[in-house]
Amino acid sequence: KPKIGIINFDAQFDIRPYPNGGTSGTMFRQIADVCKEEDMDYSYLCIGIQKHSNTVDLFKTADRLGASYILAKDIKNGSSWNLLEAIDKFMISQDHIYMTICADVFSTAYAPGVSATQPLGLEPDKVLNFMKYILKSKKVVSFDIAEVSPRFDKDNTTANLAAVLIFSVINTISKMNNLSI
Repeated sequence: KPKIGIINFDAQFDIRPYPNGGTSGTMFRQIADVCKEEDMDYSYLCIGIQKHSNTVDLFKTADRLGASYILAKDIKNGSSWNLLEAIDKFMISQDHIYMTICADVFSTAYAPGVSATQPLGLEPDKVLNFMKYILKSKKVVSFDIAEVSPRFDKDNTTANLAAVLIFSVINTISKMNNLSI
């Protein structure tokens, strides 16, 4: 069975219990449960976690599930080299990577159109650099952007950021394959 690692840029773990059905806050817990049922490895790295946006129980659940995470404050204040080493450590044991971005990982200044705004969220430039680094591993087989909420968006700021992220992914992949856009 291939080892598929999930790299999620998000302020929240999205590993809540789901006794009444799935929500946007349960998907990675659901994947963990399916992996357990199918006797597959569960490999989850969440980048941009905000301590104030997650309960103590969610941190304990992440530890119990074997999830890895990088706090937003460490991205803002830490060394990029240490962060790249953490990403490399995660990716090296994976055959494939599913990369996903929840728009609420970004600072409200860049992404007001989300349901859980983050005044101290990440800056897009830093996330873009990490994304390109992950893409250059040539292990990414899937990419998506989630949690963009048009009804909360101001002047399409969040939608425009999502468009730039999608363009950057496509542009990076095309350059890696010697194609031009």
